Amino acid sequence: MTSIRITLTEFVNFVSKSGSAKISVVKAAKKRREMEDNPYCTDYWYMLRNRIVEFHKKDKTIDFLDELLRLIPDNKKENYDALINGYKKFLGKKKVKYITPIRKTWVIGDISIALNPELVLEMNKKIYVIKLYMSVQESMNQKRTDLITSLLEHEMRAKVGGDEPIFTVLDVRNGRLYKQKKRDSSLYALLKGEARSFETQWKEL
Repeated sequence: MTSIRITLTEFVNFVSKSGSAKISVVKAAKKRREMEDNPYCTDYWYMLRNRIVEFHKKDKTIDFLDELLRLIPDNKKENYDALINGYKKFLGKKKVKYITPIRKTWVIGDISIALNPELVLEMNKKIYVIKLYMSVQESMNQKRTDLITSLLEHEMRAKVGGDEPIFTVLDVRNGRLYKQKKRDSSLYALLKGEARSFETQWKEL
């Protein structure tokens, strides 16, 4: 059976919906897969994600982020500028140390989801595993954060250096870092059930 590859964002959107809205998420994801071989090739924020990673990896100055605005199409400049300013707000005067990110694909049944947090940073002697959330229309909230961080924590804790890595989601536009509030094994059980539900609906459509 061919693996059903979906993004973490699509899956969290599915989990967050109820009733017929779930079916709409599955339909949209399936249509997208039918139109492209790589589910990430149309990522609107691809260049900014890479730029932020490179900024930390190569220890660039903050101007490196602003320089991206000269390289993107005019119709993206306003949105990119908003998120670059949000990321600079998050950084503030923090002293951060870049740690090579870990990669992991969560496979359950025929569902395959690349988790791959973009950043692992040491700040104030603590290790933060950071998934970047990029949007100019919607903001992250604690409920969605808990879903994402529970999955990351369950699948990746053993792979991260340090005694107590903190799993987080960064709402880039607002410069706000959402942290995992507590470990909740029941959330992981919920996610497993939702993944099986997604797979069933995908195959029935």
